[in-house]
Amino acid sequence: MTNNYYIRPSKKDDCYTLSKTLRQGDVQEIFAASGTNPAQSLIRAYLCSNKHCYSCMLDGEVVGMFGIHDINKNVGTPWLLGSDDLTKYKIEFYRMSIEYLDTFMDEYNVLFNYVDKRNWQSIRWLKSLGFQFTKLIPEFGYEKKPFYEFIKARYVFSNRCSNGGSISSSSE
Repeated sequence: MTNNYYIRPSKKDDCYTLSKTLRQGDVQEIFAASGTNPAQSLIRAYLCSNKHCYSCMLDGEVVGMFGIHDINKNVGTPWLLGSDDLTKYKIEFYRMSIEYLDTFMDEYNVLFNYVDKRNWQSIRWLKSLGFQFTKLIPEFGYEKKPFYEFIKARYVFSNRCSNGGSISSSSE
């Protein structure tokens, strides 16, 4: 069997297709956070990620969707939901994850979101991509379950010295 794994811009119908095959951990996380079902959550994510919303395809089938919801021009909220087949080809999935994350980090200074403490697959993947887990929120969302806040920040050079003085760019 050939590995026909690729990413393409999402279509609204992808939300309905993927909602039927989501991983149990993702279904659990969606309900805990929002009290909604997978189709409702995917449609909301699709509509809120107008600049960046993509579908992961395997042999012509939607196995995952991901995107970024803009908070402002420098901050975005990344999300990813998938079926069990999303990580069928782990190396390819990881390479594509790095590629898209690098693209997002070129555009945003900060990416952050929350993940259900029980969703070990997502936590392991986020850690492998270099996200930092900043705090545990004991009662998060609709079901008041524990969720971790995670963040990835691009190092931004400042034009100020650590002692508050300005850095001069001209030769004196």
